[in-house]
Amino acid sequence: MRLRAEYSVGRNLQFLANLDMMHLMERALRRAAIPCHLTEGFNPHIKLSMGTILPVGVWGENEYFDLDLEEMPPEEFKTKMNDVLPPDMRVKQCRAIPNNVASLMKVVNAASYVFIVKPGQNLSAMISSLLGCNELLVQSRGKNKRVQKDLRPGIFSMTAEIGDGIDVLTVMVSINEPVNVRFDELLALFAENGLKTEDLVDFFRQGNYIKEGTKFYLPMEKV
Repeated sequence: MRLRAEYSVGRNLQFLANLDMMHLMERALRRAAIPCHLTEGFNPHIKLSMGTILPVGVWGENEYFDLDLEEMPPEEFKTKMNDVLPPDMRVKQCRAIPNNVASLMKVVNAASYVFIVKPGQNLSAMISSLLGCNELLVQSRGKNKRVQKDLRPGIFSMTAEIGDGIDVLTVMVSINEPVNVRFDELLALFAENGLKTEDLVDFFRQGNYIKEGTKFYLPMEKV
């Protein structure tokens, strides 16, 4: 069977690199005695497919992985994993999915980031200015760092909630097509428009989505 799981990564694990995160998950699977399927060859490993990479320094509320394993009730899998995972990582839900479902890396193409901002930053004016631009150029943080990258096609929405002593900025972006908007490029864009890193109290990835047309679906429901 193939299983898709939704899990959270708390603040205490936000500085784990992607490879470290994968090794942590593999160790937990072995410790929980999950009957995982293995790849063939001289150096077999667990058939674990992690979702989109969580940027180093960012914690995540809703992350995903797919796993090939022997028949097992999803609730039993969830319980066994949560018994061995560190306190700041929890499997929130899981479900069996068809074996021929495309990988998370292929289908997840949008993500939402939340920024907790110190009050007095005039977020509404910044949002209006950014969304009103035809292009938003930043220095690329990807493989080709010498080019200017236009983030505007990859920013789907920006909203602000002004609270008592704290403001919240939520941004929905593309993470594949039409453009891969990196988290550090978002920070650079904000800094160029008056919102500095020191003005941010916290930030995290709220969710990953499958965007089809104008609709956004959760990976747990779009299988």
